[in-house]
Amino acid sequence: MKYFVLLLLLIAFTGCSKQTVQSINTKFPHGQKLYLSKCGGCHRLYDRGEFKPEQWDTIMVSMRSKAKTTAEQEKEILLFLKERE
Repeated sequence: MKYFVLLLLLIAFTGCSKQTVQSINTKFPHGQKLYLSKCGGCHRLYDRGEFKPEQWDTIMVSMRSKAKTTAEQEKEILLFLKERE
């Protein structure tokens, strides 16, 4: 029974842990860091390939007030999100 409770706690804490983007080789590490901190604090972090590059512009416009980003920060985040390998 004790192990069952510990297992449940482990699952609960794992489910509540902050989601992170795995370390990605990028030309825009500052944009990646901003994306993790500004966007990942409120919702799940989307894979860059989930949206087309032009869709990220619209998404950033709709999220700018919630994320409280500066124009320079938005630019950095968008460079990271639009980067294709």
